Amino acid sequence: MKKKLIHRVGAACTSAVMSVGTLMAVGAGSPLSVTAADSDNYARLLQYSLYFYDANMCGSDVETLGGMTWRGNCHTSDEVPGGFHDAGDHAMFGQPQGYTASTLGWAYYEFKDAFVATGQAEHLKVITDKFCKFFRDATVLNGNSVSRVLIEKGDGSVDHSYWGPPEKQGGSRKMLWSSGGAANITAQYAAALAVNYINFGNPDDLKYAEALYDFSTKDTGFHTASSGSETFYDAHWTGSSDEIAWAAGWLYKATNNNKYLDGLKKAPTAYSAHSWESVQLGACMLKGEFTGDWGGTEYMSKFSGNGYCIAEPDAWQWGSARYNCSAQFTTLVAAKNNKGTADWAKGQMDYILGAKGVGNAPARCFVVGFDSTSPVNVHHRAASGYQNYDEMGESTTAKQGSPVLVGALAGGPADTNGTYSDSIKDYKCNEVALDYNAGLVGAAAGLYHFYKSGKIDTNITGVSKIYNGSSTPETPQNTTPSQQNPNSETTPKQSSNDNPGSSGGTLTFTKATDIDSNPKWVAQTNGATKVTFKLKTNSNDTEANGCYEINGKMTEWKASPSGGEMTVEAEVPSGASEIYLTVWWPTSATLESVTGNGSGSSQPSTPQQTTPQITTTTTTTTTTTTTTTTTTTTTTTTQPTEPAKPEVSMWGDANCSGKVDVSDAVMVARFAAEDRQVRITAVGQLNADVTHDGNIHSDDVIKILKYVAKMISADDLAH
Repeated sequence: MKKKLIHRVGAACTSAVMSVGTLMAVGAGSPLSVTAADSDNYARLLQYSLYFYDANMCGSDVETLGGMTWRGNCHTSDEVPGGFHDAGDHAMFGQPQGYTASTLGWAYYEFKDAFVATGQAEHLKVITDKFCKFFRDATVLNGNSVSRVLIEKGDGSVDHSYWGPPEKQGGSRKMLWSSGGAANITAQYAAALAVNYINFGNPDDLKYAEALYDFSTKDTGFHTASSGSETFYDAHWTGSSDEIAWAAGWLYKATNNNKYLDGLKKAPTAYSAHSWESVQLGACMLKGEFTGDWGGTEYMSKFSGNGYCIAEPDAWQWGSARYNCSAQFTTLVAAKNNKGTADWAKGQMDYILGAKGVGNAPARCFVVGFDSTSPVNVHHRAASGYQNYDEMGESTTAKQGSPVLVGALAGGPADTNGTYSDSIKDYKCNEVALDYNAGLVGAAAGLYHFYKSGKIDTNITGVSKIYNGSSTPETPQNTTPSQQNPNSETTPKQSSNDNPGSSGGTLTFTKATDIDSNPKWVAQTNGATKVTFKLKTNSNDTEANGCYEINGKMTEWKASPSGGEMTVEAEVPSGASEIYLTVWWPTSATLESVTGNGSGSSQPSTPQQTTPQITTTTTTTTTTTTTTTTTTTTTTTTQPTEPAKPEVSMWGDANCSGKVDVSDAVMVARFAAEDRQVRITAVGQLNADVTHDGNIHSDDVIKILKYVAKMISADDLAH
């Protein structure tokens, strides 16, 4: 690439242009290499960030559920086994545990497409299901009323006096039960259970969530985790009103019961970042998303600027990176709801992943195992390799050959100068914890949702389960994700009737090809104003999602299969001749039939009013509510007609954002390099072919960049 071109693009675009150059140098079909500052590999970041929870699993199911070769079952004699270790120790504290589970559920709720596209949906479900099983087991019901709840396991002071693997920690551990007055914890349990019900549909989760919410509102006192004179989690500052509103929001979404809406509307104004101590901001954001009232979220205005953000100014010396990642996550949720952009979070993640240095310190990554600058001596007993304090002695480094705590977020810089010590004994800058990674997971999912960049790894040191979107996770001996469309061995039925189109009836459709492996079909509309797709799934599938594309605009849909069948309805604007349907989950879905309804009027149809679900700079997205209607139609098998080609909307506009900029060049370069994480719509692919030779390659990238640098005009792109 010529230096003149890069210079003309300007300093603001240089890094993006260099990324484009790197991608083009890779060549079609070659995997993208991992660099020392792999700061936009959000697929891999999401994958890695979840494994920290495998490393901190507790109970008798660690060996079956967990994915780490070096972890085993532990603390099996606890009165209530299960749950997760809090941090670098082995205790369980209810408030951060409930916060973590509810925030992970929130991340999946908001950015499910990212988990599905990267193959991490099943891993997330394993983790949140384990959290919720513990919350249910920790709750004693008398009918539908809660009589007591286990809010802590272990003793902080006693636990901290032990340094060694959890599998070898013996003795009878302390169990702390509450019969009331710990609403900051029990409401967090309720929130986690409610959002897990929304995400995965376990009715027991909803049953316990409602019972725990009622229990919390009867006695709204709060509990501070402490032992003797030592405080571990102090709840004095915000009490329990924020957790109760947080739980109410998720229960309102789960039940549509106005009782919970009233509770959500009481969400206190946010005066801090979303964290274990305060979910004020999270509750206010739910209120905004579910009711349209975004009042109380003004604190988010602090999340701005180009410097490393410390979202909690008083917490510099204790886990600044967790607050930074949490702030990223909430701004990405806001951006999805048209309340901001994703740019700020992307810039902040550059600090976390080592593309930029904090203050005067050199750039370094704060996610374990992610690159060559990652921490190797985090404060974590199980991963340290030492069996006791005597063996560790005065050493500040992990034992040679110790496990890699894959995906763990270290505490991060201690001040504005970027002071940081990779020491096993530094529990302020270099500890890891459940709540730290919750924000990291959310930020990674949100960034992938907006930028679609990166690839998952197929072999990770110390990891025995690789999740890649298949029905069961693969072992490292067979970890290459399948490149074959799961439905490629069969061809969907291709049907028509004697009078398709304006009077309704069965429409023709055929299998479509795409850069990814998701099932995709294209159907002719024949003048219909509404098209209904009938799909077949496995009988045990209870959720499904995907998108459909009309005239280059992509709309997301969700459905709830019943008995192995589901329908997806799409409103069709006047003049649209075809519609592309993609299924993201489950990838085993097949298309049975397509029917068209409506009069085919020349006036555009009025779409059904729906709640916005996901909006990005490149797509307009809504949630489509589906209903199954039983009809009887007579069909005959015919050869499908050739689908009409979509038309160019704007030359160079690969992401269909309505403008041409460097992001289009980056997308085209990655598409040309066969980066399977990149999705370009049919219209976007036409727009990208600015060399007009029927292919997308590096010459198209160069031409788009010349336009961005004002070296050529829009007319030049069109010819």
